[in-house]
Amino acid sequence: MTTEVQPRFEFRVWGKDLGGPAGRLRRLSGESQDVRSEETYVIAIERDDVNAKIRDGLLDIKVLSAVSQRCELWRPWLKADFPLAASLLLEEVLPRLGVVELDLHWDSYSLATFIDDVIRSHPQLHVVDLSKRRLKYDIAGCLAEFAEVTVNRHELATLAAESADLDALRELLRRLGIEGFENVSYPLAIKRALGW
Repeated sequence: MTTEVQPRFEFRVWGKDLGGPAGRLRRLSGESQDVRSEETYVIAIERDDVNAKIRDGLLDIKVLSAVSQRCELWRPWLKADFPLAASLLLEEVLPRLGVVELDLHWDSYSLATFIDDVIRSHPQLHVVDLSKRRLKYDIAGCLAEFAEVTVNRHELATLAAESADLDALRELLRRLGIEGFENVSYPLAIKRALGW
């Protein structure tokens, strides 16, 4: 299922000391927007090409559709409010998470029943709660952020930039000095942090 949001190339780095790139980001863009959130990620152990999270009662799924010059193109797949219809889970959500067969017993699922009866009932799916503090910037045709993330008591820092314009994104990565870093998505970083 697609939405009207344009897919964007993303490049995300993680580390304990991102002060240099974060400082360059502040100097390049000036003012930032400070955003705090509590989010729940649905992690599919066998899949690195799906980013599924729940924030503010909304299930948001993006899929990795291409990689170009080490930048990942993530395409919006689904945004849906709870409760979720069983038909939506069977036709759109579970196949995207790599679940081929799962018996559903209800016509619709609240957030709690989705997590307890659907996600936790499947051995290849896991629920991970995150706390985020993000400083968001808009610079040179790109969106960028520096974030402090807590994953199951693990304190992580991440810096990311994204744009529909790959050339603009690559130039910003060069100016931030992170073009040589490894590009690691949220799902993969969560798996690594938790030893999966």
